[in-house]
Amino acid sequence: MAQIKYWLFISTLSIAFSNDGGGYRFIGNSTQDYYMDLESIFQVSIDSWDFATNFSGRQTYEFMAPKEKQDEIISKISWSKVISTNRIDDKVSPNHDAQKQNGTSYTRKSDPITGEQISIVGNDEVSIQMLENVTTSTMGALFSGDDSNLLYPFGSDSIRYVGDVWTIEMAHEKAENIFGWEDFEGTTSSKLSYIFKKIKEKKGNKIAYIKLKNIIELNGVGGIDDQAVEITITTEVNGDIKFNITTGLMERCTMSMVIAGFGKDLEDDSIEKFNMAMSAKVKEKLK
Repeated sequence: MAQIKYWLFISTLSIAFSNDGGGYRFIGNSTQDYYMDLESIFQVSIDSWDFATNFSGRQTYEFMAPKEKQDEIISKISWSKVISTNRIDDKVSPNHDAQKQNGTSYTRKSDPITGEQISIVGNDEVSIQMLENVTTSTMGALFSGDDSNLLYPFGSDSIRYVGDVWTIEMAHEKAENIFGWEDFEGTTSSKLSYIFKKIKEKKGNKIAYIKLKNIIELNGVGGIDDQAVEITITTEVNGDIKFNITTGLMERCTMSMVIAGFGKDLEDDSIEKFNMAMSAKVKEKLK
């Protein structure tokens, strides 16, 4: 379940139409129903302890009405075909927590002008609980605050040309219950860069090839009972994306992520280091 917030963010990176003169505007799909298939592997190492989880599932996106007919763009996001397993050292078992995502659904509202996410809520008790779990998980803590933009997932509606490089920088304060700490105060920042590599035509469709790199830093102090720990985490994400400009959907995205961090006990100055890694593959198709 730790991947949900991250992939809600990643799944909105679908772009639409080309522009005359050799440039392209990257505009997110906001009207046509589609589904996204996701496969991921997440690994954690702390000292001699190793943990890994495999996850696959399908998110279906259904739009309630064309954005021209409403004040908000409303979409329903549903999970199905979820399969997940955990491995601790050499022992493999079903990931029952992740598989609870099967059958859940969420309603997302976005601004029809700016594309900014207004809200996302669970449609039943289980869905609400699963969404809440993200904010208290390690992965959710790393990516929460990166609210998805439905219309302008690359930062604006600027015309982009092959060879263009652009960067989006963000910073947020965090003061919430994460990592299992009763209290946490800190900041998170990210530097997200894109490179528009090339355009190809395939069976009448225009495909945009884009590389991305995201550096995310999380710093803060967490407390539980009488213990206070200073936390520092650095995450590097690299991805290769193929967008079908004709259909406005992500034809394929492969990503890898490396996380390195440590926690310092502020009472005795002891330090515990940890490393995490993730690889993922995403495909989107019209329903």
